[in-house]
Amino acid sequence: MGQSHNHWTRSFNEESSLLSGAVVGGGAGPAAIYYNPSSIGEITESKISVNASLFSFDSYNAQNALGDGIDIKSLNILIEPRFMSVMIKPEKHPEWSLEIAFLNNENYNVDITQSVDYNIDVLNNLPGEERYHALFQFSNKYRDDWLGFGGSWKLNPNFYIGASMFVSIRQLEYRYLIDIEAFPLDSVIIDDDFIPFYSAHYYEMEYVKYTDYRLLWKFGLLYTADRFSIGLNITTPSIGGIYSDYNLVSREQKQSYISMPESGEPLPDYEIVDYREKKDVFVNSKSPLSIAAGFTYYFQEKSKTLYITVEYFAGLDPFRLVQAEESLDIAAGSPIEELPYNEWLTFVGGAKPVLNAAAGYRWKLKENLMILGGFRTDFNYRKDYNYDHMTDYNIIRGLDLDLYHLNGGFSWRILGQDLMIGFQYTLGRANNQKQYLNLSDPVEYNMTENVPLQGTRQNTMKGSYNSLSVYFGATFNIGGGNKN
Repeated sequence: MGQSHNHWTRSFNEESSLLSGAVVGGGAGPAAIYYNPSSIGEITESKISVNASLFSFDSYNAQNALGDGIDIKSLNILIEPRFMSVMIKPEKHPEWSLEIAFLNNENYNVDITQSVDYNIDVLNNLPGEERYHALFQFSNKYRDDWLGFGGSWKLNPNFYIGASMFVSIRQLEYRYLIDIEAFPLDSVIIDDDFIPFYSAHYYEMEYVKYTDYRLLWKFGLLYTADRFSIGLNITTPSIGGIYSDYNLVSREQKQSYISMPESGEPLPDYEIVDYREKKDVFVNSKSPLSIAAGFTYYFQEKSKTLYITVEYFAGLDPFRLVQAEESLDIAAGSPIEELPYNEWLTFVGGAKPVLNAAAGYRWKLKENLMILGGFRTDFNYRKDYNYDHMTDYNIIRGLDLDLYHLNGGFSWRILGQDLMIGFQYTLGRANNQKQYLNLSDPVEYNMTENVPLQGTRQNTMKGSYNSLSVYFGATFNIGGGNKN
């Protein structure tokens, strides 16, 4: 759900995407500014590239996510442009190649609402069954847009160096809500007191919104020979503190009329709530160092090309993603002592190191027509991540899956211009995951997890993700020259 926490979710709708991004060793075309800026130098003519997604259809399904037999699902359709660039080959300096680009590095939009409503005997101090009603809401809108420029310098006929700089604009709007009630259908008598209405209640809400601007750089090398080329690309960690706006963080938790399961003694009623916005909220949406290496092999007949790329992403120690100073009086009633207040508005992030690999294949069917395909892994950097000393802090929740992307499509040259149509299918699976909640077997107070009106979560959740994207691209070549 929500932000993928995968490094290779992107699809720029360019020929490089049909090759599944396995183009660090050459052949990236207009996407060179991203995959390896030194390969911008491979262009032989100035180009304008515009690529649009015809549609992207995403489907999430988490079985047993809220208890045995209680699933959550999300279906989403996106239509938007993903990549635009201008590549310039200066006539007076043929050893230089320049590029300006706008691209969407990631885009997610998930909105889930689920509820349960049934009769069960969950309140220990009341006879008979109560009506048990629970509402679960989750939404996560996240996108990461990059605006950058780069250049490549041809040192000799076989060797290129290059660099690019990007401004990353990251926008997140995240909401997580649980609202649970258990109440008798008739009035009750407790300790000889007549009570016309009695309701045990637990409520929890988290809301985070921000726009964070960050800088990062890419440095590349490319060596070309007659039958092969090899490339190296280094992406720096992002640097924050440039600008951040529309920031907001809010969190609330409360309970009432909850009793201990064995003794029947009432637990304290309480409410903890706080809210901060704008300059009072600090955002630090880090991204790690990565190193990519690529190899491109041209078969003897020159009509077929094989592409291989691997990329290592370094890990990130647990860090404060969003934080704000709490109010002096954020709690009312008698909160349980174990509840932490000093980091009430803090959300943390982190990443484990991962290694991804991609392979692509290009086959020139005839002079002006090519078929392209590719496959890449996309391992989740937060799955089974150890937050160490920040384990009890808040996180941006989601369904963390390893993903696998399959790409394919065609590229035509018509009247000197390049047109492309293709698809991407993405598959993700995860078994034996811990449930988000247990609403199918609730107890009045769960001593194991210290939560009211919920059962103990089990490792029975099965997550799946399927996505199909169909897209179209056009590259307009300015001047003469042959297609790479």
